[in-house]
Amino acid sequence: MFLIAGVTSGSKELGLRGCGFFPCCGTGGKPAAVTCAFQQFTLFFLPLFRFGKRYFVSCPDCGAVYEIEREEGRRIERDPSAVIRSDAIRRIAGHTAKFCPSCGARVDPSCPYCPSCGKKL
Repeated sequence: MFLIAGVTSGSKELGLRGCGFFPCCGTGGKPAAVTCAFQQFTLFFLPLFRFGKRYFVSCPDCGAVYEIEREEGRRIERDPSAVIRSDAIRRIAGHTAKFCPSCGARVDPSCPYCPSCGKKL
């Protein structure tokens, strides 16, 4: 007797969700595509359980990709009307430009303050 078991990768589109603010290009409030990537254990080609879930959102304007914190991702997965908190995402790919959340001016990523309005970034 033998068993056919393995671990495979998968992903699931969670649809469009609102996001508070994307630091890459200053976009705020627009719906953005959210994806859940995971590993799953299979037995005889039947998926038994998923593990290692990671959540991602991409900016609707410039396409920069952000990883969503695990707890925030779970909340987003359970509630289709939930808005992603901007402090719960971190950029992993895409544009490195930074925009001021107050005035929307383009700011050098290394600047701690906005040169246009003086607000702390």
